[in-house]
Amino acid sequence: MDTTSFQRLPQSIQQVVLDGLDNEVQAGLEKLDTAKKNGSLTSEQTAALEGDIRRAAELRNRFSPA
Repeated sequence: MDTTSFQRLPQSIQQVVLDGLDNEVQAGLEKLDTAKKNGSLTSEQTAALEGDIRRAAELRNRFSPA
């Protein structure tokens, strides 16, 4: 994925995006942890949530400064 367009954004905007992705990953991990303790998700829902967390983390890593 080419991130040059992202890198040209003002630093403050880049930080907002990175913070948002960090928050999304953290919230997903917390939801996953709670759901596993309660047993409130099906295996399909758990897999979907894990996929969402993984994709947000991967995107966050692509946008991180080198």
